[in-house]
Amino acid sequence: MSLIKIPEQDTWWIGRKEDMPSDQIVYAFNGAGVQLGCGQPIYEEFFNEADWLERLAELGVTPEE
Repeated sequence: MSLIKIPEQDTWWIGRKEDMPSDQIVYAFNGAGVQLGCGQPIYEEFFNEADWLERLAELGVTPEE
């Protein structure tokens, strides 16, 4: 499944497959009005950074700055 959207608010997101290794999980921040695309079948979006960081930690991902 591919997803292309233009979020109406700042969005932090995660794209992944079931049981995907943590080093292959994709994640990013998109500002409101900026097109985002995700080709992974599982797409999770968050509207605050704290919840996004918590979910990344649950998945074993340490975000790169």
